[in-house]
Amino acid sequence: MTANEYNQCVSEHADGLYRFAVSMLSDLTEAEDVVQQVFEKFWKRHPDVDLGAAKTYLFTSVHRTCIDFFRRKKTSRNTTELLPQHDAGISGHNYENQQLIQQLLSKLTEEQKTLIILRDYEGYSYREIAEIMVLTESQVKINLFRTRKKLQFFLAGSLVQ
Repeated sequence: MTANEYNQCVSEHADGLYRFAVSMLSDLTEAEDVVQQVFEKFWKRHPDVDLGAAKTYLFTSVHRTCIDFFRRKKTSRNTTELLPQHDAGISGHNYENQQLIQQLLSKLTEEQKTLIILRDYEGYSYREIAEIMVLTESQVKINLFRTRKKLQFFLAGSLVQ
């Protein structure tokens, strides 16, 4: 990969990487630091990285760096506080829906949250998620199916209350 291709990757993927880091860390400053660290490592290795694999490389690096961050800090986190809000033009109901989504997602494990964020918020394919999370596509599909069933169960319980 050339320096120009590296710059192109930074331009194309910086926002997505940042959103992903924020959704995992729930801390804007830490997310910026993680993305910066990943781009620094990426720059050092850019001659060895194939342009077609750059996106997966970057998201896998952010995922692993966030996991390392949690291992070092050993903090509890609420990854849903700063999830990107789609349909921000709708107030009232959107706020209530966003709160419900945050409440439901807070009951999931970190792997389950990551699956939902990557697939439903960021729109990644099963193959891309498998590469980022170092799973097989089958594991991604099965875990995502189970996670959605779990969310349905939580949703049914919250609507009854």
